[in-house]
Amino acid sequence: MSSETSPVPSPRGITRALLWLAVATVACLPAVASSCRRSCGDVAIPYPFGMKDDQPGCAIPGFEVSCKRDGLLLKPFLSDDVEVRGILLAESQVRIKMDISWSCYNTINRTMDSINWFLSFRDTPYRLSDTGNKFTVIGCRTLAYITITKPQQLESSSLTTGCVATCNSQGDLASLSDGTCSGIGCCQTTIPKGLQNYGIWFDDRFNTAKIYNMSRCSYAALVEASNFTFSTSYAMSSAFNDTYAGQAPLLLDWAIGNQTCEAARRNPNPDPKYACISNNSDCFNSSNGPGYICKCKEGFHGNPYLDDPELGCKGTK
Repeated sequence: MSSETSPVPSPRGITRALLWLAVATVACLPAVASSCRRSCGDVAIPYPFGMKDDQPGCAIPGFEVSCKRDGLLLKPFLSDDVEVRGILLAESQVRIKMDISWSCYNTINRTMDSINWFLSFRDTPYRLSDTGNKFTVIGCRTLAYITITKPQQLESSSLTTGCVATCNSQGDLASLSDGTCSGIGCCQTTIPKGLQNYGIWFDDRFNTAKIYNMSRCSYAALVEASNFTFSTSYAMSSAFNDTYAGQAPLLLDWAIGNQTCEAARRNPNPDPKYACISNNSDCFNSSNGPGYICKCKEGFHGNPYLDDPELGCKGTK
């Protein structure tokens, strides 16, 4: 993981890159030891995930997390700054927290100041969930884009999705409604499948220089759709950023390896080894990039990645 501060396409700005390396293929899967730690703070860490500093076999390579102390609390991280808030085994997803980007009018310098975050999951099992997230833009004169490159490397081909939020008059503000994100004060749109990089870029042609008394700041983030409800206060204040303490919930899809189910089953080489090893599990090709995921068969529940009569897929009766 590395971080980087650099200019963005506005008078002042900061970009941080969060990068780390992970093994792209799945190593031979040994038996999972009972001594493996399966929680960090209040977050369960089910296999194929495991602690980075535990013994080999506690996690499939690429699915390691670090359990770190943050004040009085223990918290799991995918990297130094990417906090895990939940691992959804049945959905093959991870819920993380990601910083909210912002662009605000500086009344002293009379310029737009911006902080634009960039996060990369290249060479990892993770992809941004195209079904669970929405690109969300908050503001009264804002055009923001999701990019697949760092903002200082921006080219037109690196822009993937844009969203415009406007409310240029008091009349627009009067028409705002809680729970409605329709372009006035709030804009949401979907993202393409297969994205492993995520950055934000604010278009300087849309800024709050002339409306700062009404709405000084704009915000943008990729947000877990089910965890977001628009409030009219978001468009006129820092309430959106404050509600999430500067970090919005974000869903990642994950998959095993880069082969289809059929190819993984037939692979004579034990590296990578087929991972759906519970007797009552099924394999499904990933719908968001290469690889596959494992699920318990209908009528069964448990962990499809474990060949264990108690922890693997069991019947509901």
